[in-house]
Amino acid sequence: MAEALDETKTLRIVVAEDNRDLQQMIQMTLEVGGFKVVGQAYDGHEALDLVRELQPDILILDLHMPELGGLEVLPEIEAIAPRCKVVVHSAIGAMFITDSALKAGAVAYIEKGVSPRSIVAHLNRVAMAGASRPVRPYPLRHEYPAS
Repeated sequence: MAEALDETKTLRIVVAEDNRDLQQMIQMTLEVGGFKVVGQAYDGHEALDLVRELQPDILILDLHMPELGGLEVLPEIEAIAPRCKVVVHSAIGAMFITDSALKAGAVAYIEKGVSPRSIVAHLNRVAMAGASRPVRPYPLRHEYPAS
């Protein structure tokens, strides 16, 4: 089993998001937060190719993308990159979609619209969780309190 990620390690992230403006905003947020964006995908096929090639620590995955959506990508990730944690980042907040994503392999679910600070805090919590998946990850509908 994979060990908890070393706190001093720069986490390598692939971002799969079909909105190019949002893609840039996510990349800036992550880089300011101390993460390294090693790849950007604009559809599910690209996401799978990049994850297979780059073996990132985290994949941030939108559910609604052209050609191949996030729910179809999720089951493939464990086979091609078993150490990669998938965090869904989606505008869809319906509980049945959240549950479907978590059952398909996501370790966390962040609804679009939260602050960059909250995204960074949530990803740090995901990274520190080690190899075990949280018992019940939740949609991030609130802001983390200021530290």
